[in-house]
Amino acid sequence: MERPIFQPVGTPVEELDTPALVVDIEVLEQNIDTVHGLFREVRPDGATPAVDSMVRPHVSCHGCPQIAQLQVSADPAFSEAPPSCSGAIAVNTVGEAEVFAAAGFDDILIIGRVVTLPKIRRAMTLARHIWVFQAVDNFHNVHALSLAAEAEDVVLGVVVDIDSGYAHGGVSPGDEAVRLAQAVEDAPGLALMGVTTYEGPLPFPNRTELRTETRNRIRPVLETVQQMERAGLEVPVVSAGSTHNYDVAARMTGVSEVLAGTYPLMDAQTLPIRPELQPAARILSTVISHPVPERAVVDAGHKTTGPDFGVAVLDGVPGAVATRFSAEHGILELEGEATGRLNPNDKVWLVPYNLALCVNQFDYFRAVQDGKLVGYWPIAGRGRLD
Repeated sequence: MERPIFQPVGTPVEELDTPALVVDIEVLEQNIDTVHGLFREVRPDGATPAVDSMVRPHVSCHGCPQIAQLQVSADPAFSEAPPSCSGAIAVNTVGEAEVFAAAGFDDILIIGRVVTLPKIRRAMTLARHIWVFQAVDNFHNVHALSLAAEAEDVVLGVVVDIDSGYAHGGVSPGDEAVRLAQAVEDAPGLALMGVTTYEGPLPFPNRTELRTETRNRIRPVLETVQQMERAGLEVPVVSAGSTHNYDVAARMTGVSEVLAGTYPLMDAQTLPIRPELQPAARILSTVISHPVPERAVVDAGHKTTGPDFGVAVLDGVPGAVATRFSAEHGILELEGEATGRLNPNDKVWLVPYNLALCVNQFDYFRAVQDGKLVGYWPIAGRGRLD
């Protein structure tokens, strides 16, 4: 567990104790407005929404109710523009759903499978108080959820998870998905609400390639939805997309929700795909050693940056590169003018390579505005893998 030194509001950001996970509120709000602005657009007639979908923020990436609240309340008050978000969110686990339900969110999609009896019981407790959607991809799970819902006298919303090519779970599109949806429809205590899918991270900086791959992956899901409707099933919710391809998914007829997650804060992994967004979350670190001109050491290592998928990127120091990390320390390789900089007690900024892995190392965001601390935002979903 992180044990931060709680410094007073108004502390200049570079005086914060390190290593610190810092969120710049101005950049955060700009990122949210950029993504949500697409969903608020109207057609030339000035009234018809340009897209038929809304954002359902996938809040597991940051685990922070304060940030989620900014996402779901992003639309300007008294605006005549179409709403960009219904107030609904998505999470990965029952534990995360409990955290956000306790924070006042009452429409939650649990993307991860809930298969063990203790977790199923907890999901039913949530369903007694808020509207819960649960993703499923097998008949056994449908049966177990139905038995529990009947026993607890609740109605659990269910969406069928369809594999659109990422091979990370999900039933195959077509007849198999239709049969599973029919089983949900027939199951006591369950309400078939629709389908969900995740196309994968789709690392295509080229927009044409990204658009083509997104459409190729989502199209079989939409065709399956049509097949379900021909079979007499109602499919009001079709969740797809991510931060990588939010604009493409939003414009596909039939998609009702886009499950974007990384966009408020961003990370080095996603920035090349969505250059219109900026890193709002960075790690403030202190140089603790500069033993030779070509190398400096900082106090942020594996336990801070979560570098399983890639190394954090040093921000704003030309000629310096973060190259490797140990448990507690990071190594910066220096050349040119950088060899004369970065002395002990200097501060540097690191952009995490993968946001979710980095955030899970901390209990708090240090929220800053205009270069000064405005508060500590708990990462309440941290570690809630249960």
